[in-house]
Amino acid sequence: MITIRSFIPALLVLSLADAAPVPETTEASAMAVLASEADVHEKARACQLLADVGGPAAVPALAALLDKQPLADYARSGLETIKDPAAGEALRKALQRLDGRLLAGVVNSLGVRRDTAAIPDLQKLVLDPKRGVASETLASLGMIGTAEAAQTLRTVLTTGPADLRIPAAHAALTAAAQLAKDGKPDAARALLGDIVRVLPPGLLPTAAQRQAAAIGSTPAPAVPK
Repeated sequence: MITIRSFIPALLVLSLADAAPVPETTEASAMAVLASEADVHEKARACQLLADVGGPAAVPALAALLDKQPLADYARSGLETIKDPAAGEALRKALQRLDGRLLAGVVNSLGVRRDTAAIPDLQKLVLDPKRGVASETLASLGMIGTAEAAQTLRTVLTTGPADLRIPAAHAALTAAAQLAKDGKPDAARALLGDIVRVLPPGLLPTAAQRQAAAIGSTPAPAVPK
């Protein structure tokens, strides 16, 4: 009996521990951290949590940090994963007020979201040398990978500035993969064909040929020898 009784307190403690409520991290609590005087690390963690639990209500709090280093990257990551259209709208609005690295980051986030509503703004950025994010914008259009985005890549590849053809080709490979995945093999092959026609023989045209062959049907033009 003594041995049995000795286990009772321990069992009781374990039972109480199991029954204790586990604190939940809610959208409201994470937003409260962002509105407080918490340090950078706590606010960065709150942004990361909002990426998991955040909804439309969290968008203004995250958008307000898009021009605040060092929290801007964490805020963007939060907006990237919030499915509500308000998150995309906040990123698009930020294109007008940011520059440099912060602008490039927002451009990338729009690509990650595959935000088709951003295509007109991205098309303008590609051809605006003063904004300095043409390469990043091409990459974003490649990630979006719609027919409209692909047409911009084709234009840059064939008639755009020479220094943008390589980044446009990299983006075109990404866009072609997305087009093929979306059931648009002809558009994908046309885009890949432009890479082969425009660039001199090398890694990118060879990659385009292989990708076109994997899609099937009519292959891209042969790489000139």
